[in-house]
Amino acid sequence: MYFELTPALIEDILFCMENQNARFVLDTENSFVMNKDDIAGMDDSGGDRYVSIPEWHSSDGFHLMECFAAGFRNPLTRDALQASLERGRGVFRAFKAALTKFPGVEKHWFAFKRRKMRRTIIAWYNALREQWNMEKIGGEPDETEDLFPEDFIFRAYEAKDAEAVNALHNTCGKPHDVGDPVLVVETASHDFVGFIAVKRQETALSICNLEVCPEYRGLGIGSELCSRLIQTLEQEHVSKVYIELPVEFEGFSRFLYRSSFKPVATRYRLEMQ
Repeated sequence: MYFELTPALIEDILFCMENQNARFVLDTENSFVMNKDDIAGMDDSGGDRYVSIPEWHSSDGFHLMECFAAGFRNPLTRDALQASLERGRGVFRAFKAALTKFPGVEKHWFAFKRRKMRRTIIAWYNALREQWNMEKIGGEPDETEDLFPEDFIFRAYEAKDAEAVNALHNTCGKPHDVGDPVLVVETASHDFVGFIAVKRQETALSICNLEVCPEYRGLGIGSELCSRLIQTLEQEHVSKVYIELPVEFEGFSRFLYRSSFKPVATRYRLEMQ
C-alpha cells in the first residue's frame, strides 16, 4: 500500500480535489489518481490498493476565500473581496471578478490557495504514514511568490516621472514636499505604481517618501522599493538611513526590523482645540 508522495502526484491530487463532479481514489500500486466509478468491483472502503484522496468541498474553498480576504492588508482590496463573499448565489464568480480589479492580487490568491491545499495533502499523507508505522514527513516551508521580476518594473527615477510622482503624492495627501525621487516602480504596461524619495545630509539619508498607489498596496511593493534603495546605498558613503513611519503603517515595522533598522525616537502629537 505504501507510495511516495512525489511533486507530480501532488499536482494530480490538487487537480482532482477541486473536481466536485466525481469521486477520486489513488491507486497506490501505480501512484495514479483514478475516478472511483471507473474501478469495477471496488467496495466503499477501497480495499488495500486504493485510498481516497483528501476531501475538498465548496465549503472548504469558501473558507479559504474568507481567510484570504480577511488577512489582506490593503483595506481597499480587503473590503472589495469581503463584499463579494456576502453574495449568496454566484459568490465564487463574484470573488473572481473582485480579484481581477486589483493587479497582482489574483496571483497572491492562487499562491495562497495552492499552499493551503498542499498542506491538506501532506496532512493526509502523514496520516497514512502513521498507519504504516512510518515517520511523518515535514511540512513544506511557506512559499513566497516573487511578484516583482515578472509583474513590475523597478528602475531609477527619470525626469519624465515627475508628473506621476507629484500626482501620487497629492493623492496620498502627504503634508510635506516630495524629496529627491530615487526609484520608481511601474507595471509591465508602464502604468505608474509608486516611488521612493530621500533627503541627504552629509553621510546620513532620510527616506521621506515611500508611496504606492492604493490599488497596489498590500503586495510588498513598498518593502521592495526600500530594499532596492538600501542595495544602491551600499556603493555610497552613507552611514545612517532614517525613515519616519506613520502609525497607520505600523505593520511595515516588521520589514524594518528584519532589515536591521532600529527605532530611535517616538513622535507624539496633541490636537489643540
